[in-house]
Amino acid sequence: MRIYEQLDELEHLVQGGKVPGTSRCLVNLDKFMAVARAMREELPAEIADANTVLRQRESVIKQAELEARRIRGYADEEAATIRQMAEEQTSSAIASATDKARKMIEQTNVLVVAEQRAKDILAEAEAKANEILAKAKDESKAKIVIAAESEAMARRKGADDYAREVLFALEERVAEVLGQVRKGIDVLDQQTASVNGVGAVKS
Repeated sequence: MRIYEQLDELEHLVQGGKVPGTSRCLVNLDKFMAVARAMREELPAEIADANTVLRQRESVIKQAELEARRIRGYADEEAATIRQMAEEQTSSAIASATDKARKMIEQTNVLVVAEQRAKDILAEAEAKANEILAKAKDESKAKIVIAAESEAMARRKGADDYAREVLFALEERVAEVLGQVRKGIDVLDQQTASVNGVGAVKS
């Protein structure tokens, strides 16, 4: 700035006019006054420049604050959107898991009924076999005994096959439900990680 150069010039005039051995100094009054007048003329322009710089600084700060508020608002909106999506997906996953669990319970009830039916079939077959065996003993006929044993084995095998089919079907169903529950848990973990990441950026 020009004003600092003029101050340096005044300082040089004073230091250059010192009288050796004394504390006095001789200063060229004309030069000193010329520099002082130039400084007086320069001061308004320097002050105006300083004021301009201050206004520009304030404008930049204000724009930065506005931009910061805009970015913060955008980040808050994004965080709210992500949070809402996570909550919706969580509710959906919970509802789906609840429905699958209900169906699994129903399938379990079906299994109980199937097991009871198999027991009934087995008991009926055994009763029939015992009846035939008793009749065979009463009649002392070997052929009837052999037929009774064969029929009993056939009925027992039929009951076992029926129970096995029901158990296999239920096993597949339970595996499918567990797989879907696992996927729902993975989705929740991913959404939770995403929301935590946004919160860290915001803070």
